[in-house]
Amino acid sequence: MDLAVVSADVTAHATDALVVNLFQGVAGPGGATGAVDHALGGLISRLIADGEIKGRSGEFTLIHTPADRYSGLAPRRVLVAGLGATAKFDLDAVRSVTAEAVRRLERSGVKRAATIVHGAGIAGLSPLACAEAIAEGAVLGGYRFDRYKTSSNEDADPRLGLLELVERDNGRLAAIEEGVRRGRVLGEAACLARDMVNEPANAFPPSKMADAARKVAADSGLTCAVLERADVEKLGM
Repeated sequence: MDLAVVSADVTAHATDALVVNLFQGVAGPGGATGAVDHALGGLISRLIADGEIKGRSGEFTLIHTPADRYSGLAPRRVLVAGLGATAKFDLDAVRSVTAEAVRRLERSGVKRAATIVHGAGIAGLSPLACAEAIAEGAVLGGYRFDRYKTSSNEDADPRLGLLELVERDNGRLAAIEEGVRRGRVLGEAACLARDMVNEPANAFPPSKMADAARKVAADSGLTCAVLERADVEKLGM
């Protein structure tokens, strides 16, 4: 999955799906979600009033936005993600909601999506930290171990090829870009560990794990020392 940071108005940014958010108990959305609600003619507010959208943690509502009806909104779909109670909201919640949003979008066939920077608005969290959590969550949410599956499985969900973090405030872009860089590193490292754990033992013996460590070190400009049996015995391990 590619990750990118875009300076744009969320309502004018063309994408297959835009992820916005809502805290539990909010009757009228504000910020970026409010701007999207306005472009939708108040549809999100009506769904809140009808009780269909409650903002609960783990709640996702996909809204289709046909151009002939909502000409003021560029995204083809809007995914409203519930963030739960504001008192319990933290960076772990940002990471989790992004991971689940990616899985939901992939099940809906979305290949290119955008998201607002969850937590950097009303929650008052650091834009850098929020972007890091989003990037990490996106990479983890898109993880699959399918090395031994055949490519003829027509029922497999498509991969999300691009997730863009959309930010209107140019003063935040550098911090968000750095957060995305860090989050990608953390997410890819976790996925590498998952790959090693998921490999059959006969296909991934300790020697292969050592080879993987050497490659990571070489790619990152680090030194790597692999201990053989004699080294381990000498250290009393």
